[in-house]
Amino acid sequence: MFAPKGLSTKVALLLGGDFMLSAATVYMLSFANGPLCAALIQPYLVAPSTGFLYLGALYFQDLYALEHHPRSTYWIVASILGATAEVNFLLLLAALSVPAMNLGASFYVSEIIVTGATLVAWRVYAHYFLFRRLAIGVMALGIGEAGPIVADEIARRGHLGYNFLGYAVLASADRTVERSQLRRHDPVPIHTASSVFELVAQFPLDILVVLNPCDSIRELVRCRMQGIEVLDFHSFYERITGRLPVSLLDEGWLLASGGTLHSRWRRGIKRAIDLFAAALLAILALPIAIVAAIAIKLDSEGPILYSQDRVGLDGRVFRVYKFRSMRPDAERETGAVWAVKGDPRVTRVGRIIRRLRIDELPQLLNVIMGEMSLIGPRPERPEIVTKIAEAMPLYEYRHFVRPGLTGWAQVCYPYGASIEDTRRKLAYDLYYIKNWSLTLDLQIMLQTSKVVLFGRGAR
Repeated sequence: MFAPKGLSTKVALLLGGDFMLSAATVYMLSFANGPLCAALIQPYLVAPSTGFLYLGALYFQDLYALEHHPRSTYWIVASILGATAEVNFLLLLAALSVPAMNLGASFYVSEIIVTGATLVAWRVYAHYFLFRRLAIGVMALGIGEAGPIVADEIARRGHLGYNFLGYAVLASADRTVERSQLRRHDPVPIHTASSVFELVAQFPLDILVVLNPCDSIRELVRCRMQGIEVLDFHSFYERITGRLPVSLLDEGWLLASGGTLHSRWRRGIKRAIDLFAAALLAILALPIAIVAAIAIKLDSEGPILYSQDRVGLDGRVFRVYKFRSMRPDAERETGAVWAVKGDPRVTRVGRIIRRLRIDELPQLLNVIMGEMSLIGPRPERPEIVTKIAEAMPLYEYRHFVRPGLTGWAQVCYPYGASIEDTRRKLAYDLYYIKNWSLTLDLQIMLQTSKVVLFGRGAR
């Protein structure tokens, strides 16, 4: 929702349009419902409140997830109708609690029709007309090993408005070497220019991705002064994908990057938030935890809780606590292995609590004790860490921060049970370590709430 991938302009337009249109329709309909009703409910307060409800409902319908694949008109209509039904359900609950807020049956019917139709018209216009005017022209300066990767990633995300204009080769470069780095039958055009200024004059550039060492530093600086973004491959890749290119990273990437957690005040702020939020969540979740504990005990023999060794901050091993969701002898024959889809070791109650993430609640104790954070890379078992680190040396970089109950990899990538899945999730974990902010943490928490409510990715 907060668009770490360079989509902030589009998301801001959608947020502003959704809020203003939904609030405006509610305001007008409340007056159309009669002066007495208007006097009782004070439309100038109810309208913006309903507008915020719509933002929340549209968010949970994934209508701000622009990084997803292109959405059809049918999907947009169905999702907006779902959001409209959710908002009116909440309004009806408010009317039952506070009779003065009862707007009458005619209001709710007209609100669903008018607001739903208004939002559908606005969203169709935005996606099919407005966003086309916000196309982002991208050109790669040079080709190199990363050139085909840039072309592929932009092609996968054409719905985001990125328009790849091709590769540019300066007259001073060895064009034979450059062309040899392309794949056979690559359809992307190669443009030859005498200088960077000539490229800027010929093409509607918004972003210039520098792939090879360039001697025209002064010209690149001037491009930036003219409003054209000049990015290296790694910066552009993480912007459009939300992850880092692990296969092309060397171990100097973190030293040269900014925005990491390695400063005292940032760690202090994050720790304070963890303590407050974990204590509050533990109190609110206590009734759920009690019900889960009773259900586990009645469902199968064995302890209610179980603990395992996990690798945490700076590689230190700690005990993580969870509600037991598997048979007590689950690893007697297999040893430490990843869970798989439809895992037969999972109990009946275990499937429910894993789907709703209730089995993770005891880890709030780990957060309070300082062994974990609410948000960070998920901790792994020492046996598995040893196996993964041999294949992926950068995996150890995850231990620069406290592991978390949830993380960027968990909300961006489905559950993985292989080395390749772990490699893909590592790309998201490294992105989080490099780009940590309170805003990114908030986005992860909001995304996690959707995962919990809809049971996405559980095994």
